[in-house]
Amino acid sequence: MIIKTDDYVYNPLGGASYIFKDSLLKYIHSKLHKNKLLISIGAQPNSSPHFGTLCVFSLAFALASELKLNYRNLDVSILFEVVDTAPSEQLTINNVNYQKSLKSTGVINDYMPQFEEILEYLSQLTGILYKIRYQSEFNKQKEIPVYIKKLIEKRQEIAKYLDPKNENLRIRSACPQCGLADKNSINNTYSNEEITCICPIHGKYSVNIDNESEKMEYNTPTRNLIRAMVYGDINCSKEYDCEIIRITGADYAGFYQEELLYKVAAMLEYDVSKFPIILYCPLITDWSGAKLSKTLYIKHGAYSDLPKYLINYEFLKEERGIRGLRQIYKICEEWIKEPYKLFRNYSIYYFMYKFEKTKEGK
Repeated sequence: MIIKTDDYVYNPLGGASYIFKDSLLKYIHSKLHKNKLLISIGAQPNSSPHFGTLCVFSLAFALASELKLNYRNLDVSILFEVVDTAPSEQLTINNVNYQKSLKSTGVINDYMPQFEEILEYLSQLTGILYKIRYQSEFNKQKEIPVYIKKLIEKRQEIAKYLDPKNENLRIRSACPQCGLADKNSINNTYSNEEITCICPIHGKYSVNIDNESEKMEYNTPTRNLIRAMVYGDINCSKEYDCEIIRITGADYAGFYQEELLYKVAAMLEYDVSKFPIILYCPLITDWSGAKLSKTLYIKHGAYSDLPKYLINYEFLKEERGIRGLRQIYKICEEWIKEPYKLFRNYSIYYFMYKFEKTKEGK
């Protein structure tokens, strides 16, 4: 099937694109109360960074650069939150699903150099500094035990939201001997002091919530909730000299956040007006409008019609050089400078068109 277009890009206004069509930077700055800002981005380094991740990273640096340019007194940097507790290996033992994390298997070491290379290039391109933080460091923050205990206290109510399939509280810890973790928290038990887990090989072990919070692992909705509440506290506290805003993919917007973040936070009696600003990077879609999927490409060989440089960083660098990142960055920078272009999705073929035009010198 051949799809013909007129090569014009339309950006009809509506919703956020109407409200913030030319005043996004001003709005964000007006919500800040401190002179130091961290823009948080996150990823699971389980493969070469896919195209959507490259857009999230580029958008974060573009926003930081424009804020710094327009508000000279604002100290802006990037905080890359590495989700090294994400699954690397999964297996079923006695009908219970277990996983080993990227950190446990060492798979993270295969791909972190690519993430670091991307961060370094974008930092040099924009003059914006960055910091890398792993999950254990995030979990060591003093606010973490407070919210873990609140989640445990109300786990019967909130588990139905954060884990609608199993209705379990998906807070777990990996076996200290082999790294296996009960993925769905089937056999985990909870008290106000500790979480007790069962390894199918090494038996029962416990983690103290107050003193060993760095060992905690979460499913994505639970981590998203805890992160939002902790960042909200940091932003409102005089104890911290910085504020944090987040940039993530648009596939986490809408119904996902309304049901799994805001409603659950309200159930915990958290003041959601304290939540950090979350800016959503446009979703990168295939020809049908579906999200361009890293999983489908890796496991099922999808997108055979696309040039490989549009799949992930490894192919982009191989075919276009690391400067191919600059082309993605310039597109994301355009979204920040002209925000009416930001609040929508973009087909991967739009990027192909832009890349080919640049190649032709147009």
